[in-house]
Amino acid sequence: MYMGNYKEYQDLLLKNYDEAVDFLLQKYGPAQYNYFKEKSYKRFMNKEIKTIARGNTSRTSEGLYCHHIDENIMLKISDPVFIREYEIPFEYQKKERLVYCDLIEHSILHVLIAKETSSEFGYLGLDFYLLPDIESWYLDKTIPDSEWRKNCYKKAFLVPQEAFDILSEMKKVIGKNYYESLSGYYEEQKRREEKRKEEIKQREQYRKKERIKLIDKAKLLHDKSPRKDIVFIAYKIKYSDIFDEFGERQSKDMDFKKFDSEMKKYPKHKILEGLNMYLDSL
Repeated sequence: MYMGNYKEYQDLLLKNYDEAVDFLLQKYGPAQYNYFKEKSYKRFMNKEIKTIARGNTSRTSEGLYCHHIDENIMLKISDPVFIREYEIPFEYQKKERLVYCDLIEHSILHVLIAKETSSEFGYLGLDFYLLPDIESWYLDKTIPDSEWRKNCYKKAFLVPQEAFDILSEMKKVIGKNYYESLSGYYEEQKRREEKRKEEIKQREQYRKKERIKLIDKAKLLHDKSPRKDIVFIAYKIKYSDIFDEFGERQSKDMDFKKFDSEMKKYPKHKILEGLNMYLDSL
C-alpha cells in the first residue's frame, strides 16, 4: 500500500522543478480559485484594509496543500507582511500559479526549488515547517490533533523507514547530511529528550534556591525597610512560580508594573503584614 507512494515520491525527486509542478497539476488538477480575492488584495495594498480575503483554495479535506508555483523566485508569497513590504504582484496569487500537493510532495517541491536556486528560495520553508512535520508524524509517530492536519497525515502516510529514506534522499539532493540510520535518528532524539529533562531539572533546582533566598530576604524586612523593597520581594515571592519549564511566562495577567500599581492603595505596613501572612502559609 505505502510502497506505491514511496516509489512515486522517489520519481518526483528525480524531476526538475517545472516537471514536478506539471506532474502534480496533472495528478490533482488545476486550482479553481485565486489564492486571494483580487479586490481585497488591491484594497490591502492601498492600506484600506488590514487583512486580505482568501479565495476558496483549500483542499485540506483531501489532505492536500496549496503551493505557490512562483516560490522559486519570491519569498513568502502568501504572507501579508511580505506582500505589502515587497509589493508582490497579484499575478503570483492567480489560480494559474497554484498547484496542489501532499506533505511529501510539497517538501519535494521545496527541495527542488532549493536545489535549483542554491537554497536562496525554498529551503527555509522546507527546514522550518515541512521536514519537522514529516519527522513528527512519521518518524516519531505523533498523530496531529487538528482535523485538517490529520487529513494531510493520512494522505502522505509513510512507515518510519520509508519516511526516513525519503528524508535522507531529500537532504542529499540539496547537499545536506541526515542521520546515518533510522536507529541513529531515534538515539539522537532520545539524547535530546534526556538533555531537555536535565535542563528542566537544573532550572527547577535553581528556581528553588532563588526562592529560598527570596524568603530569607523577606524575613529580614521590617517597618523601616524601603517600601519599594517590600513590594518587589512580595511580588517575586508570590509570582515566582508562574513560569513554565522553558522559563516562559505562563500568564501575563500580573507583571511587576501592574502589581506595583495595585499595591499603591495600601500603606507599607499592610503590604508587609500581607507578605508575612503569605510566608506563614507556605
